[in-house]
Amino acid sequence: MKRYLLRAVFVGMSIGMLSGGTGWSPAVLAHESEGIEAAEHFQPVPSNLTMKERRSYEEKCPGGLSDKFRLGGKVNNPKTFTLDTLRGQPNQTNVWAFFRSGSSPTGFTTSEWRGVLLYDLLREAEVVLNPDIRNDLYRKIVLVTGTDCYQQAFSLGELAPAIGGQHQIIVAYEKDGALLDSAGFARIISPGDKSGARNVSNIVRIQVIDPKLPPQPSNP
Repeated sequence: MKRYLLRAVFVGMSIGMLSGGTGWSPAVLAHESEGIEAAEHFQPVPSNLTMKERRSYEEKCPGGLSDKFRLGGKVNNPKTFTLDTLRGQPNQTNVWAFFRSGSSPTGFTTSEWRGVLLYDLLREAEVVLNPDIRNDLYRKIVLVTGTDCYQQAFSLGELAPAIGGQHQIIVAYEKDGALLDSAGFARIISPGDKSGARNVSNIVRIQVIDPKLPPQPSNP
């Protein structure tokens, strides 16, 4: 926890020095705004859809608050999580996260989040591994989806403590001691990211994906 607090203070001091102590300048805000919209977790309907395709998209991606999410895909023990089951998980974790946010008047936000390590949930689900592939666990992809179909991906290599894991990516259900509201009951928080683009709100699904191996050349 102390590490993330120190990181937030250090970056905040850097921002102050760059902007003369008055926060983000208009030029910096304009430059940094690219991709910040993604952090707002609003996924517009694609413009090239037919009316039938648009209705189907809106039915599958209604948006709004989530009250549960499903962890599945390439796992042996898929499970549906609610607020109660998430809070009942062992090894609860608190992290400080600092990141750029388009919804903040200063252009950035820092908060204390409480939840469960994403890696712990995946470990409990038992990711399916191929014993014939070296370090198969670390090549798996974890895809997180919100109610509006906003999606972001993580590799298991960056989540696993043996390889990455230094940023403690969590599935959070509290912010500064209060339950989440507009973010649904659960939200991904990645403290190591510079912006909040991967902090998916209103989680409805977490999937473990096994990337296809490229075709191997045959021996001459």
